[in-house]
Amino acid sequence: MIINYDKYRRFYADLVPVRHKRKDLTKIDVRLSKGYRDAIRDIGDMDRTLGSFVLAEKDYTDLVQEAHAVNAHWSTKIEGNRMSLREVEESSRMMMRSEGIVRATDPGNQQEILNHLYSYYVPGLFRLPWDTGTVSAVHRYLLTGTDEDCVPGRIRTDGEEVHVVAGDQEVFIGCPSVHVMTELSDLMEWLRDSPLESIVTAVVFFHEFESIHPFLEGNGRTGRSLFHILMQELGYRNFNLCKIDDKLLGDGDVYYNLLRYTDKTGDYSPLVEFFIDCIQSAYGEAVREFGEKDVLKGLDLNSRQLAIRAKERKEWFTMQEASSWADGIGDQSVRNRLNALADMGVLEKQGKTRSMTFRFNDPFRRIRESLGDVLPESD
Repeated sequence: MIINYDKYRRFYADLVPVRHKRKDLTKIDVRLSKGYRDAIRDIGDMDRTLGSFVLAEKDYTDLVQEAHAVNAHWSTKIEGNRMSLREVEESSRMMMRSEGIVRATDPGNQQEILNHLYSYYVPGLFRLPWDTGTVSAVHRYLLTGTDEDCVPGRIRTDGEEVHVVAGDQEVFIGCPSVHVMTELSDLMEWLRDSPLESIVTAVVFFHEFESIHPFLEGNGRTGRSLFHILMQELGYRNFNLCKIDDKLLGDGDVYYNLLRYTDKTGDYSPLVEFFIDCIQSAYGEAVREFGEKDVLKGLDLNSRQLAIRAKERKEWFTMQEASSWADGIGDQSVRNRLNALADMGVLEKQGKTRSMTFRFNDPFRRIRESLGDVLPESD
């Protein structure tokens, strides 16, 4: 699906700067055009399909790293990061090769990219329900060590106003600093009880976060990362496998004009529909790419069942446990299939004969374990 950016060019604020407006979030009414409810259902179906694929280690690693690199590149490029996509991809490969956490030798562009790449492996640090501390933690995670003109994780306080300039023109004025904490807290409370569909909730949350602009720097990057995490928390578990930021930011004028139009008019529908278009396109692309590498399509039913259950289990399991997952075959047949899956790189194994155990091969487990559950300290 190709994004029709021209469809959205008529939505813009004719007068700038646009000022943040405080809204009664309980009264938000998003009315979608015909076909968009079907698109939301299609996205849910594709998320489940994407989760059903099992790939060999190298294929899975390559596709995940590509998705993460594309998202990190586009989300930071639009904010002025000068690293090319190829350089971002090399940073991702460097992470995989390293035994520990990689740090840039100098603060700036590369550390910003590394922070973004690592953020894809720690969504468990940011489980719902959220509060203002969650927002601060994500900002701190992304901006620590980047040498930005702000304190990572520090929300604006009295007297710290934000005026966004494009070229030589002021285009947006964020929430007055005296109201930032109150409005951010209200947004978190609304998120806990939002009556809207998950995707609509995530887009409205993203827009309101950007409108408040709670930090002196890094609001766009933080908002997009929060959107990624929120989509996974709201049930789209495989959202991190999709290249979404290149679609959202492929036409920067459309993206920013829609944000300002929504602030000016209070009409969320065009922005939500634009996001749905981009998400549906990204999922379609991911389903095609991962589906082409799916090793299960060439396997018998019992081998597929074993691989899927191992993926769900995540941790080590015995051959005896695996025998309960396959119907109508004996222990030796189960063992043969498990060994074949290990030879394909789908499973890893340890031990010998009766003491042998197996585990789904997650090539990113080491990175997750090295990151742990500790957030970086502020600069």
